[in-house]
Parts: sequence; C-alpha cells; structure tokens
Amino acid sequence: MKLLGERMHRIHFTAGDLARVRVAPTLGPMAETLFSLYALRGRAEEPVFGAWRRRVRGHLGPRFAVLGGIVPARLPSFDLALLAGPGNDLEESAETFLAQPPQAVRAELDFYAGHHGRVPSELAGLVDTLAARREVLSTLRAYHHVAVGSHWPRIRGHLDAERAQRGAVLLDRGVDGLLSSLHPGIRWSPPTLHIDAGEQFDDDFFLDGRGLLLVASFFHRMPGVMYEPGDRAGCILIYPAVLGVENAAGIWAGGPSVRALADLLGRTRASVLMAIADGVSSTGALARRVGTSSAAVSQHTAVLRQAGLITTRRHRSSVLHHPTRTGLTLLDRTYFVKAAGLNSPHQDHL
Repeated sequence: MKLLGERMHRIHFTAGDLARVRVAPTLGPMAETLFSLYALRGRAEEPVFGAWRRRVRGHLGPRFAVLGGIVPARLPSFDLALLAGPGNDLEESAETFLAQPPQAVRAELDFYAGHHGRVPSELAGLVDTLAARREVLSTLRAYHHVAVGSHWPRIRGHLDAERAQRGAVLLDRGVDGLLSSLHPGIRWSPPTLHIDAGEQFDDDFFLDGRGLLLVASFFHRMPGVMYEPGDRAGCILIYPAVLGVENAAGIWAGGPSVRALADLLGRTRASVLMAIADGVSSTGALARRVGTSSAAVSQHTAVLRQAGLITTRRHRSSVLHHPTRTGLTLLDRTYFVKAAGLNSPHQDHL
C-alpha cells in the first residue's frame, strides 16, 4: 500500500462503494509518529506546529538521522506505516513490522529506490536482518517519546472527536455531505472524489465495490491516498483533521503529572497508567520506564484492569496493555483539574 501525495487523485465509486464508506479515528500512534516527521520537516501551519517543531528539533541528535531516510524531503517515503500496520500502540505495530516477510520489505524499498535512485544504507539491511529492523524501531520509539508520546492521549481524543463530527455529518447529510466536507482540497463530484495534493500528476483509483476507509490525521496535513493494487480492503483516504490554534494549545500543554494522579492511584500506579497511555504496552517495557520490577508492574496492571482503566491481551508471546476510554478520560481530566489549581482531583466527578 502506498501513501501518495503531491498529485491529483481521482477515486471512482460504484453504488456499492458508497454503501461501504467507513470512518476510523486513526491508524494508531506508529502511523501518526511517522506522519509527524512530515510536519516536523515543513513550515506550514506555524501557529499550530511552530512551538512543537522548535521543541522537538532541540532534542534530536545524530542517532535520529535514519528518520530522514524513512521520510525524505520529497515523496514517496519508505512506507513503514504500511509494514507496521494499524495498531493500538507502538509495540503492536512494531511486532507486525518485525514479522513482515523479506519480500514485503524489499517491495517497499524497490518502490522507494525507483523514485529516489537509491536506498539509504541505514535502510538497506531491513530486508533480511531483524537487528536492523529493531534498530530502526528503537530510534522510532525514542523519537515518539520526544515528539508524540506525552501528547498522544490528547491527540487521540482530538481524532476521536473528529470522527464523531464526521459521523454526525453522515447522519445529517448522508454520504454526499460527508464526502463534500472533508477538506478544501477534496472535492466530491459524483461518482468521483477528487483529491488535490498540489501537483500536476494524476492517479485514478477504481474501488470496484471494495469501499473507502476515511481516516483523519493530526500530523499529515495534506490529503493522501493509501492503496495496494489488488488489495481487497480497498483504498484508505488520509485527510487532515480540523485543527485550530486553540485546539493545538490544549494539546501541546504539558501532560498530566504523576503528582496530579498520585492522590487517586499512588505514584507508581499513576506512572504505569501514563506510560500505557504513552504507548508503552508490554510488562517488561513498563518496568523499564517506571523503574520497578516486572512483578510489581503486573500487580499494578491487575488493579488498573479491574478498575476499568486498561485492558490486557496477548499478542504472540507478549502480554500487552492498552488504556480504555475511561483511563484516557481520567488522565485528561486530572490534567485539567491540576491546571485549574484544584487540590482534589477525585472530587471533580471522575
């Protein structure tokens, strides 16, 4: 599946495709972390992203050079978002990437080389060497921690609200209204959806009954199409979520602190919950983040799970923890209580 921007796309619908239009809130933190590299490189929407860009750039050193190979100055990028797949957290997507067969990675690198002339040396080993994949993932985790992680609960909440708004449009105005209101660069002229991404090249996509998945992005500020020829899942249209300066200010505000949650949960348990919301999902990774033993983390996650703040499931050989909507709401509300100067977060109708 390729994410194509910087050109005009036309998506052609049949009657059956119109009945198969779906809306998802996000492709997950891995995809948004990768998309954030586009926003970091650019200068658009400076009132929204300017302070974030300056802060993140100040934390990047030589170890992050590989990211410039993944997302070069011009498209296409190395489609790690496809190879890692949608996921609730970084670790789920990382496991998917590690499990990709060599031919899948080679196909993406060949596509990359066909447009850029060569594959960067730091990416060449991804086909056959798991160590090279793990090294790239380690760098992405570190970048996520710097650029996205502390903001992710609020970014995810913003994308959830975006999806709810699109759902309301669908109920009020139908599919025509939904497709007509996604973005100024997206024009619906039945039965064709025109996506203007800024350049003169054309692409035509015929859904042929497979439908279209609409996914908002916080960081990807130009519409783009993800597709795989012959893929029965059809196309994914990435469109920029509505994002104003006021929205951004609330999202970039400092995340919830351990102190703000300690009255409710205890310091270590609060740290575990925030780490899970930050995309750290395995017991071992949580133990390293929080600075305690795996056994202690297991005890804390059991309490959080019983309280309905997280869910736990097995993924291959790992046990992965994910925040529930209640858990994310608790984190956000605790932050706003702290910002308002109240002393007792548990009194704020949590």
